[in-house]
Amino acid sequence: MTTPIQQKIRDKKRTAQQILDMVKPGEWIQPGSVGGDSTECMKELARRLGPGPGQLKNIELWNYAMFFPHPEFQQVDPQQEYHCFHEYFFFPWSRKARDTNNVTSWAQWGWALGMWFCHYRFVNAVKANRGLDWWWNAATPFDEHGFVNWSYGTNNCSIFAQCAKKSVVEVRSDYPWAEGGRFNTYHIDDIDYWVEVDVEKYKWPQINEKAIQAKPEEKKIAEHIMTIMRDRDIIQLGIGSLPSACVSAMTEAGFKDLGVHTEMLNAGLIKLIESGQVTNRYKSLPYDRGKSVWTFAFPVDVNWYYDTINRNQNLAVYDIGYTNNLHNLTRLDNMIAIDNCVAVDLLGQQCSGFYEKRPISSSGGYFQFVSFCAQSKGGRGVASMTSRSKHGTSRIVPFLPEGSSVDVPAQLANYVCTEYGIVNLRGLNGYERASALISIAHPDDRDWLEKEAKANGLLPPRFPVPMLPKEGGARRYPSHEERKNYKVPFHSDYWGYDWDPYQCGK
Repeated sequence: MTTPIQQKIRDKKRTAQQILDMVKPGEWIQPGSVGGDSTECMKELARRLGPGPGQLKNIELWNYAMFFPHPEFQQVDPQQEYHCFHEYFFFPWSRKARDTNNVTSWAQWGWALGMWFCHYRFVNAVKANRGLDWWWNAATPFDEHGFVNWSYGTNNCSIFAQCAKKSVVEVRSDYPWAEGGRFNTYHIDDIDYWVEVDVEKYKWPQINEKAIQAKPEEKKIAEHIMTIMRDRDIIQLGIGSLPSACVSAMTEAGFKDLGVHTEMLNAGLIKLIESGQVTNRYKSLPYDRGKSVWTFAFPVDVNWYYDTINRNQNLAVYDIGYTNNLHNLTRLDNMIAIDNCVAVDLLGQQCSGFYEKRPISSSGGYFQFVSFCAQSKGGRGVASMTSRSKHGTSRIVPFLPEGSSVDVPAQLANYVCTEYGIVNLRGLNGYERASALISIAHPDDRDWLEKEAKANGLLPPRFPVPMLPKEGGARRYPSHEERKNYKVPFHSDYWGYDWDPYQCGK
């Protein structure tokens, strides 16, 4: 006998062709949360674009880090005459479209708070008055109660659900059920239509992450970062091959009782969890003790990711408003964020999104983690990069060049690390800061940087150049170990009875 829930599920099933029959010219579409990318509907949309009768034009796509590539849009409409991509986080295929045809709009944004700012214009309690016409998002099959699980793409779904007039869930049988957390499920009553995805036809791009070998300079960066780590640290790692180097270094160092609170769940963190070094036993947020917290993943090794995540009670997936929430990050004691950046100038300004008039990606979670993990008790935010780019240019520059975004302002800079060392910029004056950054630049770039620094007043013209501030005493600079219990006293507990001004330096 068919239950009412089963009947609702049957009644709302459609094909991608039927969905696109309902789409009208000029409509605005959100094509999936990162990790929850639309495939069936997006492929059909690309097929329908054009100027002719019955074709679609003036379609605007509001996209946030789509990882599943859709080259057909470049094939059918390379100049974006009939559709426009508003892309907030560029992957290589998006950069190629921008570099080749100078199309695809870019905007600065960041997870959590930035997402809400971007979507302010779309949100409305009345569905008919919402700013987006469609939201297409991948999810797991329905359970017996009529719920789908957002799985790899939980991060933005709680925001998108409030933004669109009509929602379409693309059901994928290869998506695991990710345990919450919060906001990780959605009910059939809130879904307008759903489409079954042919997962053999629309397979996720597969990469053997386990086989990724870190470059020698990345191994050196990881070694430097290990010097400021200790047992019970809470780890966040960004994207790229550096996380693998860091995980290997953590394993060799033998750190114990580590925790995980991250935006992206990647291969490096999964291996770290599997190693037994992660227990999450000492998290200062009590409801997350014993659980590794995350918000999205790219299943580039689909079987491994499925087996790791499905119904795993040691993991907790949350919406982006929790994982990247600045208030939560400042309350996670001993948090260390390790993220990649594109360039740092001698003022300490950091760029990760738009460099020298060209979109690289965007701020994403870089700003929140690097800035606000460093505000927790014992917290550290590490901007990591090779001293030179793949083009042979210095990543440490006198000033960020024209047409570059500032993703972390100078006053919030903490640790910066290259293969030549790690320096802590917090509390340094201008002369000290320039001196510190020059010391970890590529040796062949240091004379040039010093010359530019002196010419622009960033190093003293006559007074002796300050000795490099080193952790642990040089130029009266405390070590991280000395300040492991220090917390910047501007948080909510500043006015509480627990805050003791006489203890803040210990």
